[in-house]
Amino acid sequence: MNNSRFEFKVGLFVFVGAALIALLILNFSKGITLFNSTYKLRVILPNAAGLKPTADVMMAGVPIGKVSSTELADNERSVNITISILAGHKIRKDAQFHIDALGFLGDQYVEVSVPTDTGLAPTNPTAYFQNGDTVMGEPTFNMVEAVQSISTVVDEARKTMKDLDQAITNVNASALSTNTLAHFVMAVNNLEVVSEKAVVAAGRAENLLSANAAPFNSTINNFQALSARLTNTAAELDQIILTNRDDVRKVVGNLTAASDQFKQIALDLQAGKGPAGALLKDEKMSAGLASIVSNASTITAEFGAFGSHLNQRGIWAMLWKPKHTETNRPPAR
Repeated sequence: MNNSRFEFKVGLFVFVGAALIALLILNFSKGITLFNSTYKLRVILPNAAGLKPTADVMMAGVPIGKVSSTELADNERSVNITISILAGHKIRKDAQFHIDALGFLGDQYVEVSVPTDTGLAPTNPTAYFQNGDTVMGEPTFNMVEAVQSISTVVDEARKTMKDLDQAITNVNASALSTNTLAHFVMAVNNLEVVSEKAVVAAGRAENLLSANAAPFNSTINNFQALSARLTNTAAELDQIILTNRDDVRKVVGNLTAASDQFKQIALDLQAGKGPAGALLKDEKMSAGLASIVSNASTITAEFGAFGSHLNQRGIWAMLWKPKHTETNRPPAR
């Protein structure tokens, strides 16, 4: 009898201990307790990204639930993740769900991000998720794709560095060659020589200006006086023109009238009007006049020759003609 009671007590103690251990395991594994109520949400994500059941669900770094299960969707293109959220934490319907990791290589968990705004949280119960609701999650950061993209960038950078190294090699081979450097040194030397000559020329110019400061000042003063005189002369000329404007207009009018009269006379002569016009139009008179002019020219030429002989021989030599001697007389014996 005593043994039976002892065995019963031992069995009861073992049963209670096992039940407590089971409750503790259930509490730490799935976050479900007998004293805290929960509600479930289904999150649809492109991939699970290594998310394990019993993983945490966090909001602003605070655990608010656990992942109950993960299963492949019927279309085999997405994953359905069931999460259990403590009833004390309400999640707005504009919240975003995505998978994140604790640190660089830490465990994955479901992150709930509520958009920040300046307004108050909605008070309408329908603005919060209810038990059994489905929400579309955000794409998960893929470390493999990121590494591949970084690898592509690294390859491009390596290619760019190779091209840059080739460009530097070309520059060293062409722009920094021995011949180019020699020409560059020669150009620098020439520039130095030119600079020295320029300094010497500047010194000479300064000495010239210093030595001839007085003449330069006198010349400038003369130019200023001449400019003042020219200004006065221009003013006086303007005054003369203004004063004699009417006379100038009369003179210009008289010149215009005289020009018109000469033009009319030329037209009358061309038309044969008047004695001069008739003389020009009559061919016989024109021929006679031409003959008289020609004879006058001949007489003038003869008078010119006579004057020249008169100057050379004198008046007596022109009037007295000398006797010719006999050139065929026989010589005297």
